[in-house]
Amino acid sequence: MTYKTHVSTALLVSSIYFIYIQKIDLSLPIVLLLAIFTIIGSSVPDLDTPTGKVWHKVPAGSIIGRIVSPIFIGGHRHLSHSLLGMGLFTCLFSLLIHIVAKHFSVLPVTDDLILLSFIMGYFSHIFADLFTEAGVPLLFPIGYHFGIPPDPLGKVRIKTGKWFENLIIYPAVNIALVVIIYEYLKNRQVG
Repeated sequence: MTYKTHVSTALLVSSIYFIYIQKIDLSLPIVLLLAIFTIIGSSVPDLDTPTGKVWHKVPAGSIIGRIVSPIFIGGHRHLSHSLLGMGLFTCLFSLLIHIVAKHFSVLPVTDDLILLSFIMGYFSHIFADLFTEAGVPLLFPIGYHFGIPPDPLGKVRIKTGKWFENLIIYPAVNIALVVIIYEYLKNRQVG
């Protein structure tokens, strides 16, 4: 999937989780913070691509991306697109949150909600990539790439950045996101 589809998918998954499962009373500052950390979580798996859009959003990102990229074993869609990678990056992010929280304890959300929004973003990235032609190595370091539908039907999966993603998936995800937000706001005004 492309960066824009990953961000939209992450925001959709996070919205569903926080509105329908956690049932959090969302204020604008909370929504903004959760959205920021969801987007960060959805971006982390592609840190293994030094020329990716993630690095274009960071000052000197292309240089940093080339330095950081060798850390990712095997290149794109390896460690960072696995359950092991998700666990490692979640632990690192959790540590970072606790360090930062000591200095900024006035945030309107708890550390747990920030971490959950990061996890929702990361999870949605890996989940969305399961539907692409390349699939993901969920059980890295085992090299097998899982996908939906499974092989030998892998050729019917979505081709990243092609017409089906751009004209069907991306708009459908955004429409679903708008509907969920609209319903939440409508129900909030009624209640």
